Formats: sequence, C-alpha cells, structure tokens
Amino acid sequence: MKCLVLESDPNPVYYGLQNFPPNKEHVGDKHLYLLVKNKIDCFQDVILRNASKIREKFDLKIHIYPGSMTFQNKTYQCIRLDTTYIDQLPILITELKKLNLILVKDNKMKTYKSLIYFKKFIEYTKIEDGVYQDKDNQNRYFFRVQRHLEFDDFINGMKQIKNNCNFHLFDSFLTDMFYRNDVLDFIGIYSEHCDESRFGELKQQIVDLFK
Repeated sequence: MKCLVLESDPNPVYYGLQNFPPNKEHVGDKHLYLLVKNKIDCFQDVILRNASKIREKFDLKIHIYPGSMTFQNKTYQCIRLDTTYIDQLPILITELKKLNLILVKDNKMKTYKSLIYFKKFIEYTKIEDGVYQDKDNQNRYFFRVQRHLEFDDFINGMKQIKNNCNFHLFDSFLTDMFYRNDVLDFIGIYSEHCDESRFGELKQQIVDLFK
C-alpha cells in the first residue's frame, strides 16, 4: 500500500506483571496505526467527521480514531485502526489520501516503544458520585481523579492498588474529558467481571492514592 502501517502490542509489559490476565480474550488485541507526515489543521475534527462518511459510503466496519504518537523521536499525527477488518484497509487509505493526508512511506522498522494518544466519542452514564459507565460498553467504567496524572505515576499507582485490593480483575487506562470550560481527568477500568457493589472500595483506593 506504499505507506507505513504499524501494528501495536497494546500492553507488552502490563499483563506480564499480573498473576493472570483479567480478560484473556482481549490480551492479544492489537491495533494498526497510520502516521501522517504533513500537519493537518483541526486534524481530529477532520478525521472524526470524515470517518463516518467513509464507513457509510463503502459499508466499512473498521473503527477509526485520530491521535498522535512519538515515533523515532518525532511526533506525528496518526490514525488508529482495529485489525478485525484489515482487508478494508486499502479502500480506507485511498479515501484518507483524498483528504490531503500525506502518509509516511513504507519502510522496515525495528520494534519501537511509544506512548500513543487517541480520542473517541463516549457517552457517560452516572453510576454514583465520581463514577461513570460507558453507555455503549457496559464493561467500561470511569473514576474521577482530582489532578492530571503522568503515565508512570498512573502505572505505578494502579500496581499498588491491585496489590492491596481484592477487586483486581480489571485492565486500566488514563483518560480525560472536555466539559464546558474545564478538562476532567479519569482513571478508566475495563473488565467483564465488574462488580459495582465493590466500586466504593476501589474508588476510595483511587482517591487516597491519587489525591
């Protein structure tokens, strides 16, 4: 396809630190990333608005999220894709290029470790004060934290919580939400084993550690 397509191992170290994976069928989940060489104004808006049009036009099932990553010491705008419908990738790349995106050319690359940021629309349902649920994914919850967390602080803190809390059958992630004139920070958890009756304990652990 004459462009660089990166495939991620989403949690190469995280699961290895646990006694067992919390959601076994998702441990091997991978994503694809296309790196955009030129800077696109309002990149996220351009991708999010056109993604739905492209999917509808060609009846594509592939999920498309705008984001950014540092790759080989350079920051790129990027597009995250799932690998479920990889056969649809050529059509998608053709349509993306029509949006004046110049994709990084294909090249052989060694394994590279990087933080990747991406954005998506999520509709929240309030479960209790400071705890919200993803309306479209019943296994995904969000716990409010009162300050912005650096990634290493988040990782180390969640390790500590899992070691001290009997409720540890979950994966976790950092996220934030733009609300009116403010940015709200959350720790997200995902698990098919969520027990909402235990959320009080988990929320208190998060509040105490990340206050």
